[in-house]
Amino acid sequence: MRNGVAFMLTVIGIAVPAAATAQPTWAGRVDAVREDAKLHAGPFYAKPLLLLKEVGTDSNVFNAAGEQQSDFTMTVAPQIDIWVPVARRALLKTTTGADLVYYAQYESERSIDPQLTLRAEGYLNRIMLFGESAYLNTRQRPNYEIDIRSRHVEDQLTAGANIAISPRLTVEVAARQLAIEYDADAQFDGTALQRTLNRTTDGLYVIARHRLTSLTTVATRVERTRDRFEFSPVRDSTSQRIMPGVEFRPQALIKGAAWVGYRKFMPASPKVLPGFQGLVADLSLSYTLLSATTFGVGYRRDLTYSYEEFQPFFVDQSVGASIRRALGTRFDVMVSADRHRYEYQNIVPLGGPAVPDRLDQTWVYSGSVGYRLGNDGRVGFGASYQERISNTIVFRDYDRLHIGCSMTYGF
Repeated sequence: MRNGVAFMLTVIGIAVPAAATAQPTWAGRVDAVREDAKLHAGPFYAKPLLLLKEVGTDSNVFNAAGEQQSDFTMTVAPQIDIWVPVARRALLKTTTGADLVYYAQYESERSIDPQLTLRAEGYLNRIMLFGESAYLNTRQRPNYEIDIRSRHVEDQLTAGANIAISPRLTVEVAARQLAIEYDADAQFDGTALQRTLNRTTDGLYVIARHRLTSLTTVATRVERTRDRFEFSPVRDSTSQRIMPGVEFRPQALIKGAAWVGYRKFMPASPKVLPGFQGLVADLSLSYTLLSATTFGVGYRRDLTYSYEEFQPFFVDQSVGASIRRALGTRFDVMVSADRHRYEYQNIVPLGGPAVPDRLDQTWVYSGSVGYRLGNDGRVGFGASYQERISNTIVFRDYDRLHIGCSMTYGF
């Protein structure tokens, strides 16, 4: 982290002479907050939001392969954004909320999952300095691998600068640290999640963006990160990645962003933990046809750490597609399909047997009919079906059906 801060200061020192005589470019962020906020009291601007993430019946509460237990469930997530502008030179933002998870029969699955994000921005001509702290305390499943709902805390700190080198070229450089901690009593499949997943990740990233048009920006992201595991130092590693990408503004015909690049994963114990070199990607794009039908696609490929002792990480390849069709001015219908493919990487303990190759695939299908509530809300009714298949472990196979409704409402 010290090296990252020193590098950022060097970049800022190089850029300041070029930007010193330029006009401010960040003041528009303060103006946008004052225009978009729903509530205003003194120096405070606020925007409340209420999410009813799900309410209905879950056919397989525990993702069981055999006998399934169903239950009525509801998740309500109130949230509020609060901004404090300081003239046109700084902006403070707080986002706070919580997931309130309720199960009618299985009290063990109920939880309150708070989250809090604090961000400060300072504007110096064409340089924006920023710092951010994000906190999440949750019992929700982190991905499609772990079936239990286990309490874990994610605490992240970020500090950096965004520098406008020219009217079209900006460079963002930042240092980041993330700590993940599971409760001591959290166990799944005989493995203590604290032992295999507690870790600290720190790193530095640089993003150069060049604005081609008012709606399209090309960029390149360079990143170096280091993972250190509290109870499993054999998993320690360093990663380097470079990812060119393109970003589209919401007003563009194609919306979203697409990043595709290369990652080199270098374990601290290469004789035990396998390395990785190859393609990584993060893509989420949508296209609206004739203002009525929106097609969406997504793709992700990267490494994710596993709870397994002898299969410490997997290559996550996730691909999905969705279609939304407007029915008049208020109603719409949405359908989607996603596939999550987890290719596990093995280690072989000294003197122990070889671990068979493992591949898990999870399919998620969903559909809903919705009604728009003003400009910021939607209420929908539908169903989602989830199925997982594993080539090595029979008890991993399961299916799950959820029927109910959801709602988003901005005050």
